[in-house]
Amino acid sequence: MKNLGMIFILMATMALTGCLDSGSGKEVPSNLNNEDFEVVTDPETENGGQSGGGTTNPDEENPSTPSQPSTPDGLEINKGETLTASTNLLLDFYPPYHSAYAKVSENDNCADGVWENYADSRSLVSSKTNQNVPVSVQFRDHDGRTSECYVKRIFIDQAGPEIVFAKYPVAPVEEGLDVEIVFSVTDPGAGVAEVTCQFGPISKACAAGQNKIIFPKMAGGDYTLNVSAKDKLGQASQKSVSFKVSSLYKQMAQNVKVNEYQKVDILFVIDNSGSMAYEQKSMASRVRNFLDVVKGLDWQIAVTTTDPENKTLGDGRLVPLYGRTGSYILNSSVADSEARTILGNTLQRSETGSGSEQGIYTAYRAVERSLAASGGNVNFIRSDAQLAVVLISDEDESANGLKNDPANFVKFIQSSFNGQKAMSFHSIIARPGDKACLSGEGYSAGFRYESISKLTGGVIGDVCATDYAAQVQGIAEGVRNTLKSITLSCAPVIDSMRSLLVLKDGQVYDGTRTVQGLNVVFDQMLPAGNYEVLYSCLK
Repeated sequence: MKNLGMIFILMATMALTGCLDSGSGKEVPSNLNNEDFEVVTDPETENGGQSGGGTTNPDEENPSTPSQPSTPDGLEINKGETLTASTNLLLDFYPPYHSAYAKVSENDNCADGVWENYADSRSLVSSKTNQNVPVSVQFRDHDGRTSECYVKRIFIDQAGPEIVFAKYPVAPVEEGLDVEIVFSVTDPGAGVAEVTCQFGPISKACAAGQNKIIFPKMAGGDYTLNVSAKDKLGQASQKSVSFKVSSLYKQMAQNVKVNEYQKVDILFVIDNSGSMAYEQKSMASRVRNFLDVVKGLDWQIAVTTTDPENKTLGDGRLVPLYGRTGSYILNSSVADSEARTILGNTLQRSETGSGSEQGIYTAYRAVERSLAASGGNVNFIRSDAQLAVVLISDEDESANGLKNDPANFVKFIQSSFNGQKAMSFHSIIARPGDKACLSGEGYSAGFRYESISKLTGGVIGDVCATDYAAQVQGIAEGVRNTLKSITLSCAPVIDSMRSLLVLKDGQVYDGTRTVQGLNVVFDQMLPAGNYEVLYSCLK
């Protein structure tokens, strides 16, 4: 049985307390690689980084232009060189007539500098590096005659080639896949002389311009590609990029004890912000048929709001039941008609809560408060009951903390109850892509609420509907399905090589089932017993 191949595709960071690692589950082909690679240089860019030095053309900044003419005209830098690694420049002057004064400027228009007594040469310490530096000079004789402005340029290069990684893995790569890294090496001054790519013990010559490195069929491990380069002045640079290749699978075994109590705790999370005024007007009638569908179950219902801050009606605190002072939890022992009235009127909020709606966060806090036996939340979450959350909101989760994240909410439930509690999250929201709702009463698309509902096999309804009867019935049926579910740590993938195996009291259980996100939902209520689910998870 342990040899059955199985896979997971979701939430590599999730851990489930109720799951036992039963082996690495690796399926590693024998031809996986961990050191060889192929280098491909783009011929269109190869020459782009091979520039040979500076330029003397005052109208261009490109250092690859032709060298200065052999006959000096007004000024010569470093005896006619166009490239240097030093900021100490030697200037030789060739005035058009006998001069008494000269003015040197480190620009191309003679705008700066001061007049000094003329000398045939002088030194200039440039303030500029790693660029094409212009130097200009003017001459003046004793009669005050001033020459034109003479300009020459030299590229001062004091840096090694520039190495830029354009494409590289930003997340762990699945084992067995190819890895592609793209980088460029350029040097606008001296030009690139050599490039070396080092990967583990393997060293290969790369080139100036754009390079593409392909690592085929990578085995699991941590890897680093080092790229080093030198320019034609011998100046070096080095950069590296690291990436991780993970083993694909680990086998999991989850043990769940199933009873026949048919207990479910239902938490309604209601948006009581100002934008929900239209929907709140008829909330009681919109949800009137919910209790009809869950009839016969041992249920508890409580209500909280999406307000993350209010000291009495927010931050996951349960709101008092309508007409029942000091009571926060409605249960199935209450007569049907009375229960419908209490629930409807409790859901129809009169206060205006925070505009920073955080339904996932407040649901998280409601469970935390119940576990801590805090305030009205005491005894809401029963250890032997399943959990269903029903959210109604016209706006998405408005914060990005740990407790606002769908995956973290599921992980919290799993770890808090040792993997024994099935959970579903149902959302009546402004559905993404519903243009009619979003241009009407829907404030913003509920992307994260949609995500957590899909993650847990929940129902997704339309907050803009005039009557919630049909979708509330669907949600109530989804709540019943929670009692027929086992919630896993990550969603299984069934293919030709991998499957999901369920054992009851050590024997294969063949009950018809579907996989809905993290939930394995069975067609019938599970008979009481000890169940074990064997599957594989993507690491």
